[in-house]
Amino acid sequence: MISPTNDNDYYKFVITTGGTATITLNTLPADYDLAVYSSNGTTRLARSQNNGTASETITRTYTAGTYYARVYGYSGANNATNCYTLRVQLGTAALQELPGAAPAYFTVNFFPNPVKDKLSVYLVGDNSHKSLTVVDIAGKVLYTQPLNEMFTTLNLQKLGRGLYFVKITDMKGKVLHTEKVIKE
Repeated sequence: MISPTNDNDYYKFVITTGGTATITLNTLPADYDLAVYSSNGTTRLARSQNNGTASETITRTYTAGTYYARVYGYSGANNATNCYTLRVQLGTAALQELPGAAPAYFTVNFFPNPVKDKLSVYLVGDNSHKSLTVVDIAGKVLYTQPLNEMFTTLNLQKLGRGLYFVKITDMKGKVLHTEKVIKE
């Protein structure tokens, strides 16, 4: 959902085999727009800006690589009670599955989110050593620390406002969980 005013939602997708794909944004509760960015997160490749609550669609040819979809409200449009639907439909392109949910053998909670200064990470069900990494939207690693405790607090005070990803990995580097975190 887009809330509060001027909120931006970013979604990362990885194309492993080049080809066509269509990104659709629908069930819009307000006038939202859609844009696709290259792997650097700043070069806009395509944009859809239909009026009102009409669905937004971008169809294009992608080379293998990382891309970002951005959903945002036109002129501050937002809705705190209704969600939109975003879908990436593959034509001839192939998509890499990104880990998102924690494996069944452990549970992880991040709070508060959005966060102002300190983010709490609560991990239950697995005592093995892990690593916690904070990355920006372009994939740049900003912070890494061991995750050995059930409850960990991250000080995010020095980070600027925006969207970040917090990843939990095992000691071999396999991503076990990824969480989108908004810094206010």
